[in-house]
Amino acid sequence: MTVDKLSLSFEPSLAKQIRRAAKSGGQSVSAFVADAGEHRLKLETAKSLINEWEAEHGEISERELAGVRKRWRG
Repeated sequence: MTVDKLSLSFEPSLAKQIRRAAKSGGQSVSAFVADAGEHRLKLETAKSLINEWEAEHGEISERELAGVRKRWRG
């Protein structure tokens, strides 16, 4: 697999937490940060899609949100 190497800088307390979380999850720091980056990108995509939908159909109501939450929880 081809990879791009990045150099990242974190505040020491955050770096410590990342190392600890990666270790407890059985991942390398690189894998942990990559997973976090992928998650963030998915959230940004979802946010963009919601904004597009609301621009066309209006703001999502609390009633609509409650319906979605109910379906998610089964």
